[in-house]
Amino acid sequence: MVDKAGLYGGGLELTCILFEGELTSTAGTSIFVENGALGKLSHSFAATISEGDLVSVHNNAANDYDACNGIPVVQGTLSTTTGWDGIVKSQPVWHKIPTSAGAHAGGSDTTWAATLSNGWYRVATITFPGVSMAVRGVIDGADIVAGCPVGWDLSESAWGDAGTDLTGCFSFHDGSTDAQNALIGFGATGTVAASSGIAGFKVL
Repeated sequence: MVDKAGLYGGGLELTCILFEGELTSTAGTSIFVENGALGKLSHSFAATISEGDLVSVHNNAANDYDACNGIPVVQGTLSTTTGWDGIVKSQPVWHKIPTSAGAHAGGSDTTWAATLSNGWYRVATITFPGVSMAVRGVIDGADIVAGCPVGWDLSESAWGDAGTDLTGCFSFHDGSTDAQNALIGFGATGTVAASSGIAGFKVL
């Protein structure tokens, strides 16, 4: 949690999808909602993300440009391999809300594609202190992962995997297909974990 919510300094601001783990919807007869209605569903996540939290780019094969409608996915579960990349600047809001009770598919990395397809997730504005700008780019090859450092390939006029080299550029999206789109961030700082290729600020 950031010490003083709202004081985030400079950096690129992007609307991002929040990966918050298992989503459970519970039916009730005494649940008040904004319009005063009763008997609506209540919803809870296994790893809720809140305003002021530190987040990292979520690395998952489902997070390609088209499936995410061009916006990045971030997670609130930090580790020494993912580091952290941004700070949640706004209160998360729903993209789509499930209409049935139960534990919904998509709570783990293996079922995340279902959540993206259904749209059952929340979004928020994320400030990325180490990133100055982002553009839509075309990927060369099929080995780009979200958070992966990339470099400009002169021969292909596209963005290629830079391995563990800090190039100052990285992909916000997974690129498992040659010539697909990805959002490319500029000005990445921090460390790279050899196991994942994630570029971000270091977590000790």
